[in-house]
Amino acid sequence: MYYKIDLNNYEPREVPKFQEFNDWEQMKWNEVQIDILRELNQFKDSFGKDWFKEWTLPDLKYRLKNNWSFYLVEGGWCFIDWNRRYPYLCNRYVMPEHRNKGLGSDLVWLRCNEIVQQGYKTAMIKLEDWNTPALSVMKENIFTKMD
Repeated sequence: MYYKIDLNNYEPREVPKFQEFNDWEQMKWNEVQIDILRELNQFKDSFGKDWFKEWTLPDLKYRLKNNWSFYLVEGGWCFIDWNRRYPYLCNRYVMPEHRNKGLGSDLVWLRCNEIVQQGYKTAMIKLEDWNTPALSVMKENIFTKMD
């Protein structure tokens, strides 16, 4: 289900230290890409489907060359697609050992902070009904379900 995020009254939140990548050349192969590749190869989603089939390092390279931002924190990562009418928060991932500690929510707030900093007041996100941990951010009154 898609949700509109109203950031008109949003107050930026404290989030973990992160690295932002807007260019493939910023990424150092031996420091960042190997860790991401290892995690993509090991991760399966809640239905047992391999994550690396959802996106791969070539996809990451393509996205960074096409106006996406990639945010990397200890224990996870996420994207913003800046190509839509409203910035789109997508592909949030939290490594298993960092789950159920609030990092998933922090990845939402990190991107909301960035979107507001760039001058936007509205964003979009897709949250699947089956993904209970991802839906935990819904307690905030900034999300409106889209038809």
